[in-house]
Amino acid sequence: MFMEIVLSDNQGDTESMNVLRGNIQTELNHGNSVLVKLLQPGVMYEKDGIWSTVVDFMNEWAGKPVSFQSNLVPIKKCEAEFTYTNDMFFTGPKLYQQNKMCADLLSKLIPVSEKRTNKYWDLLLGEANDNKDLLHHTIKNHPVLNKTFLTYFGKDTTKGYWSEDVVRPKKHTAETLGPLANRFNTQIRCSDLIDPAIYNQTHYTAMIETTIHNDFAMFSEKEAKPIVAQRPFIIFGAWRQLETFRSLGFKTFFEVIDESYDLIEDKTQRWRKALDSMMALTEHDPVDVYAKLKDVLAHNKNHFENTDWKRCLTWDSYQ
Repeated sequence: MFMEIVLSDNQGDTESMNVLRGNIQTELNHGNSVLVKLLQPGVMYEKDGIWSTVVDFMNEWAGKPVSFQSNLVPIKKCEAEFTYTNDMFFTGPKLYQQNKMCADLLSKLIPVSEKRTNKYWDLLLGEANDNKDLLHHTIKNHPVLNKTFLTYFGKDTTKGYWSEDVVRPKKHTAETLGPLANRFNTQIRCSDLIDPAIYNQTHYTAMIETTIHNDFAMFSEKEAKPIVAQRPFIIFGAWRQLETFRSLGFKTFFEVIDESYDLIEDKTQRWRKALDSMMALTEHDPVDVYAKLKDVLAHNKNHFENTDWKRCLTWDSYQ
C-alpha cells in the first residue's frame, strides 16, 4: 500500500517536525510506504538537544520505505531516497513563454552595448532577515557599493524599487497577481517578475537566497530571472552553492568571475570574497564579458526551459 503525506504549511520548527515524524512512523507501523513532500527547505528543529536541518530529518529514515520530495539539493550527505522538485524551475519557463505580461517584460530588455550606466550590479535584498542584514552591512563597507544598484526595504515596501513596468507589492514580494494559464494553475508572484527598468541600468545580478545553510542549497526565482534574461550572476548563498548549481546541469561564469568564494566555508569570509569578485568584474568591459559568456548564458537558458525539474537525485549523482 502507498501513503502520501504532504507537509504543506511547515513552519520549520521542532513541533511541526515532531508531528511529521509521528505521522510517518504511524504509516510505517501500518505497513505503508510513505512519500513526504517537504515544501519548506529551511527546516531547523531540535532533537535530543541538538539543532538539525531537513537533511538530518531525511537521514533518520534511511533504509526504510520512506522517500522525500524537496526543492533543495543536499550538500551534506543524504542517505534517504529523494526527488528534487523545484516549483519555480518547473513552472518558471512557462511563466515567460506563455504569459503575455512576462513575455512583454523580456521584450523591453536592451542589449548590453546600448546601456549607458555606471552601475554594474543589481542586488535586491527585499524583506529583512538576519542574513540580509549581514550582507547589507558588509556591502555598505565595500567599494563595490558605488557600482551597485542596491535596495533593501526591510519591513517597509515603500523603500523598495518597482518601475511602472511591474506590479508593486503592498506588503511582501510573494503576493500573487493571478494564475498562470497552465495545468498547475500556478500563481504569479510579484517577486517572479523581471523588472526591465533595473536590468536596463545594470549589467549583472547578485542575489541572496532566502534560506542559507551549509547542509543544503536551494534555488528559486532569484536564479530563474537572470537565467531567463541571460545575465551573469553571483549568489550569496550556502557553501558550495555554485558547485551544487552545476550539478543540476547548469554552467557558471568562472571564465570572467573569480568563483573561488564558493569554496570558503565561513559565510562572512565567503561573502566578502564574493563582493571582491563583483568589484573585479567592474574593471572589464561588459560587452567583452558577454561575448565570452555567450555560449554559457545560452546553455543555461535552454537547460532551464527544457528540463523537467522533477528529477530523481542520488548522493552520487551530484558529487
